[in-house]
Amino acid sequence: MTARGRLLLVLALAAALLAGWWLHSRFRWVREDTWAGYQGEARANPYLAAQRLLQRTGHPAACLRAFPDPLPPPGDLLVLPALDQPLDPPAAAKVAAWVERGGLLLAAAPLGGGPVPDPLFHSFGVGLEPLPPHPAQFTATLGGVGLRLAMGGRARLRAGKDLAQAGPGSGTALAYRVQGAGAAVLCADLDCLRNDQIQRLDHADFLCAVAAVRPGRKAWIVLRSQAPSLGAWLGRNAWPFLAALAVLVLAGLWAAAPRFGPPLADPDPARRSFLEHLDACGRYQWRAARGRPLLAASREAFFRRLARIRPAWAALEPEPLRQRLANHSGLPEERIARALHLPGAPHAAGFLEAIQTLRHLERIR
Repeated sequence: MTARGRLLLVLALAAALLAGWWLHSRFRWVREDTWAGYQGEARANPYLAAQRLLQRTGHPAACLRAFPDPLPPPGDLLVLPALDQPLDPPAAAKVAAWVERGGLLLAAAPLGGGPVPDPLFHSFGVGLEPLPPHPAQFTATLGGVGLRLAMGGRARLRAGKDLAQAGPGSGTALAYRVQGAGAAVLCADLDCLRNDQIQRLDHADFLCAVAAVRPGRKAWIVLRSQAPSLGAWLGRNAWPFLAALAVLVLAGLWAAAPRFGPPLADPDPARRSFLEHLDACGRYQWRAARGRPLLAASREAFFRRLARIRPAWAALEPEPLRQRLANHSGLPEERIARALHLPGAPHAAGFLEAIQTLRHLERIR
């Protein structure tokens, strides 16, 4: 490494050390917890916490990706927390008949809003009045226990005279009705049972109180009205792949599409002369090893020619050989010695002198 290269290396190391000292004196490592969202099954199931809570309190529970057909056995708990669209009248009539046979229903107003009255709620004599999103906190009495809840973010219940309200002032958000051998708990919404809300207020106790109406029976939590189609699932979970695939297809169509007019002919590749290649090789050898390979090759070529035209001279020692060559060429012995036997990498002037001397000596016959 040259002196300039060593100086640049020392300056670079000094600058790196100075930058490291400055960063160490100005900044410090701080650990900060950041909410990264739910992972695994909780990311796809917003009511996983409610399902696990029921299981740990002695109620077998399962989450369904679509509305069940047929319905569960009478006596089980059917939870409809947030259907994406209202049930049609035949399905709502089936649920009402299932409740009369002994089923326990916990239902919320559908997410899609829909016309009032909702077919399911209307089958229990309850209407819905849409409201702006603003959950109301109230106290409801269920099973003789006062529960603090937050509901009513999407709608308000309009109950008939035969509907028993759960607690004073809570009839607009929660209602309880016994119908036949079963019962129905109707709510303006059930967002309180979601993974991020069930730990607030008495939401977990509310779910346990409803399940306690049918001790030990299985609970069925329906996540949506019907299972999503393949297109909807891909659009929700695989849209980056679909976007990349669309770009790839468009690029392929663009490449395969016919172009207007004839294509331009490829230009003939320019061929360089052989001397340009030799010149480039020589410059590379000089930069890489200061001409040592070139000088060694020239000396070897000279000695091969000398052994062919003057075999006796090729067997001489270096000093007698220099004397013979000096007498026949008229060149000084010192110059011939430098050209034939000088070790190491010569400087530019010495290299040119050695090559010129070897070319002069090749004229000896």
